[in-house]
Amino acid sequence: MPEIKDHSSFQETLSALSVSEQRQLGAKFIGHVLDLTDDRRLHDAQKKVAKAGITADDLLDTYHAVHTVYVQTHPRSDLSEVDYTKQAVHFVTEACLVCLSPTYSEAKIHRIAEKAAMYCRMARTCANIPHDMDRPDLGDTAKSLQTEIEAQYAIANEFLNG
Repeated sequence: MPEIKDHSSFQETLSALSVSEQRQLGAKFIGHVLDLTDDRRLHDAQKKVAKAGITADDLLDTYHAVHTVYVQTHPRSDLSEVDYTKQAVHFVTEACLVCLSPTYSEAKIHRIAEKAAMYCRMARTCANIPHDMDRPDLGDTAKSLQTEIEAQYAIANEFLNG
């Protein structure tokens, strides 16, 4: 399989994977950002979805547990109250929900792993925004985002080759 080196090859390769493989790869992306949260429900969800052959009942039960975290971490309407650390956890939660959500067999292309990757990138970006000042400092976010993207390419290549 060709090596993923850019965004278009990332999208193309991931969309060609089966739903089960996409869930597993999405779980690997989530595993890379789990350091941003100590919420046991998210750690447990990542472990469950990483397993091959997760049952529909396990997906549903885990989805409900993760949805609780989603509600608890949802951003407030007043942007001055946004805590970027909590936003990072919210995006990790979103990535978990994508991997746990039902799919439709009639869909030709599923984008589970790609969506999970994007939420993980947002989580890493939010985690690197200092929020203890009047305005967020976005100075180092581009570098942290690029590092996360490169890590995801490496994770995907390892998954595909191993």
